[in-house]
Amino acid sequence: MTRKKKKRTSPKPIFLDVPRRSEKLADPDSYESRRRRNLEQKKKSKSVYEKARDAEQNSDSVDQQRETPLAEKIRRLKRAEEARQKDSEEE
Repeated sequence: MTRKKKKRTSPKPIFLDVPRRSEKLADPDSYESRRRRNLEQKKKSKSVYEKARDAEQNSDSVDQQRETPLAEKIRRLKRAEEARQKDSEEE
């Protein structure tokens, strides 16, 4: 068995002067409008396609960035080793 709570009743109705939601959103400094603006600006997760495309662009830029003397030396040594392996396979 449930009991009903007593309700406070008054002879005069109470009308609070609360602004409507549309009025709150119209005010740029209100909590509602700031909340909505932040939700719109929230960083959205990228799709798989966008992630793959970004990875390709980053790999291209990494190759361009590594044009240093040490990187050139390593590439030269790798080429020389590959050439030696080809020569030993041919013989």
